[in-house]
Order: sequence, then structure tokens, then C-alpha cells
Amino acid sequence: MVIIMLNKKEKIKDYARKIGFDKIGFASAEPFWEEKEILMERKRAGLFSSFEESDIELRCHPEKHLPGAKTIICFAVSYFFEKEDVPGENSSEPLGIISKYALLRDYHDVLFQKLKLMADFIYSMWGAKSKIFVDSGGLLERAAARRAGIGWIGQNTCLFTEEFGSWVFLGELITNLEIEPDMPCRNLCDNCGKCVKACPTGALEEPYRLNPFRCLSYITQMRGAIPEEFRGNLGLRLFGCDTCQEACPKNKKIILVNHEEFMLDYQIERRLTKLIFMNNVEFEKNFKLTPIAWRGRNVLRRNATVALANTGVGYKKYFEKLLSDPSPVIREHAMWALKR
Repeated sequence: MVIIMLNKKEKIKDYARKIGFDKIGFASAEPFWEEKEILMERKRAGLFSSFEESDIELRCHPEKHLPGAKTIICFAVSYFFEKEDVPGENSSEPLGIISKYALLRDYHDVLFQKLKLMADFIYSMWGAKSKIFVDSGGLLERAAARRAGIGWIGQNTCLFTEEFGSWVFLGELITNLEIEPDMPCRNLCDNCGKCVKACPTGALEEPYRLNPFRCLSYITQMRGAIPEEFRGNLGLRLFGCDTCQEACPKNKKIILVNHEEFMLDYQIERRLTKLIFMNNVEFEKNFKLTPIAWRGRNVLRRNATVALANTGVGYKKYFEKLLSDPSPVIREHAMWALKR
């Protein structure tokens, strides 16, 4: 009988795979000095969006999140799924486009539960403390993932993995448990520039430089009125934008993994003529479990109004009805649609 003794790293990896993580990497909790310089330049250029942590010190110094931090454990889960048939897709009813990640159960909730299990496992084994991050708290998750050998950052600023491309959700634990770090991932970007060329609004001003205020993913989630210069570029998009990811050759041949925990047991409503008049009950029924929920009903209705206007003529009566909507933002976009 052969007894295999696993070290700390292997035990954590083994448990992580059992609970559904596809990639696991370990990085030191040293400050992110290089990234700090880049963030300071971005802040001076006015390129910090309202969705990101403004405190650069907090973002670049892991010990500010957990005193005595020694290691950042990084995790990745593939969320890519092949296109499924959608009821009514072959009819004349116009359908909006939603980014792949937003058609699933909210990854913040799913990954948090997995990371909670990981944190409990580490505490039970070694008595170490951990702090959980899922696109929250200001940690530079893509920089940490690169340092931990999970992947590299492409020209579109997304984190890419060899196996799953950029179609991955990321999560991290900062812990005071000291673990030997992995080697950082080398950059496998082909520098083809296809993502930069594909961006509909020029938000990718140059490789590795994203202007969030021109990014359609940001614009579909911002509150208030959509600037008129971007309304036509929105096309049929309702939430998010996958264009730069779809253009990347590294996303063409990837391993498909079906994570059932992300799948919804119903089809999300995407018919534009239904969404523009959607009430609170309908919004809750369709989007409560998805990442779309956090932005609220009227953001989605506003986007659907613009998308319906972008389909062409034939919907005048719908926009006229919206002119009496209680929301001034909806009324403004309906008036724009009518003028158009």
C-alpha cells in the first residue's frame, strides 16, 4: 500500500478541484509596485470608473486587507457555454444581446460560496485566516492571477488562460498562511491587435489601455442617460459587451467545461418589445439571480429602448407609449428613438 503525503499547496489544490475550481495558483502578498505606477497614471488621466476602488494604496497593498498577509491564492472557473436555442429566436421578434456571463447565475454569489468553503478548509487544516474577494474589495485580481500563474493579461485588458481563454470568473483568498508561490504566467498574447480593431467605440485606445467611459460594457451598466454618441454603437446590446473577447484568436479553441451551478433553469426574457415595458415583478422573475439584478430594472429598460430603436422602423407606437413612462430617463430615450 502506497501512502501519498500531500503538502499544503497540493492539499489546497485537491480540495479546490473537488468543489469545482478549474485553475488554482499561489502568489506572494507583496505589494503590486508596477501596477501601482500604472494606476496612478490612469487616475491622472481621469480613467477611473465609478465601478472600481479609487484608493490606490488599498488596491496595491494586500496587507491592508489582511494584516500579516503572506499569500494570495487565486482561482479561476470557466463559464463559456455554447449557444443554446432561444424560444422565438427564429421569429421576427427582435431579441437583445446579453453578455455570456450575465446569462448565468450571479458569479459573485456562486464563487463566494466556493471561496467560503476554501477559507473554512484552510482554517480547519492550519488555523490560518483568509479574506475573500470576488470582483470586490479593491484587490487587483487580474494582476494577482497573473502573478499566481493562472494566466496573462491580453491587449483588451482581460485575463486569459491557456485552457479556457478569457471566459473565466476569478476569485481570490488573501491568507496569512505562507505557501510557496507559483511562477508568474508568461504573456502568450500574439499582439495581433484584433481586439483593438474590433472595439465598436474605440474604448481600447491602444493595446492594454482601456477608456472605461467609452466601453459598451460600462455604458450598458451606468445609470442615467446614455450619451447620444454611443446609442447607435449599442446595437442590440442589453447588458455587457463580448466583442473584444469574441475577436481574440485565443478564445477560438478552448476547453469546454459545464458548470451546472451557474446554469439557470429557465430562459431569460430577451424580447425587446417585452423588456421596455417590464414591471418589477417581471424583472425579479427574470433577473433576480443574475448579475443584471444589481443595476435595476430601468437601466435594462433604457438599454432595450435604444436597442429597439436600432432595429429599424416599425416600432413608433411602442416609443409613443413610453413618452408617458414615470421614468424621465426612459422618456428621454423614447423621444430620441422617435426623432431617429
